[in-house]
Amino acid sequence: MNPFAIDYTLFTVWGYPLCLLELLGVLTGVVAVYLASRGKVVNFYIGLANNVLYFMLFYQYHLYSMMLLQVVYFIISSYGIYSWTHGKGNGNRLTITKLKPNHLMLIILIIIIGGALWGSLVSRLSGAYPNFIETPSYPYIDATLTVASIIGQILLTRKKLDNWSIWMVVNTCSIMLYIVMGIYFTVLLYVIYLVIAVQAYKTWSKKMNSAQAL
Repeated sequence: MNPFAIDYTLFTVWGYPLCLLELLGVLTGVVAVYLASRGKVVNFYIGLANNVLYFMLFYQYHLYSMMLLQVVYFIISSYGIYSWTHGKGNGNRLTITKLKPNHLMLIILIIIIGGALWGSLVSRLSGAYPNFIETPSYPYIDATLTVASIIGQILLTRKKLDNWSIWMVVNTCSIMLYIVMGIYFTVLLYVIYLVIAVQAYKTWSKKMNSAQAL
């Protein structure tokens, strides 16, 4: 049997059959987000491995927007490595900054409209290619969380404090979605993500305020 299939049970945790794919995804995900909260560029390298693992996991659960999100994450994380190591292009490292209110409102609008368009596209793809793509699970919720996650990851690569606000919302909604889907170990992952995001917001806020006071 394929060890990376979701029906390949590695061991059982409190009656929940845990597969190798989900376990590796959870471990790499927690490490990557924790390192990001500490401002360590190595978070992006571990995140690349996490993207590959969750691409395979979400494909098997028919969460196609989340699956495609991993490809986008892979590209954005690759840029994040460059961005955090080369900074502003003049030898200066990136510093933590906050979005202007009008920019934040624009991003919220993009998430809403982008989620609706993406959800519609994924629904149509399943109808056009039924032999390859099965009926998607919660396509519009999945799509909206996908768009919000892309925005959050982009803001992370630019060290925008607001990325953690977006992640707090995404993580909370993802927890509810994965409970409904029955992906319980990943629920635990997103609970940890949420805790880290809250703490990271506080930490980054202090660093930003300290830098601005100098």
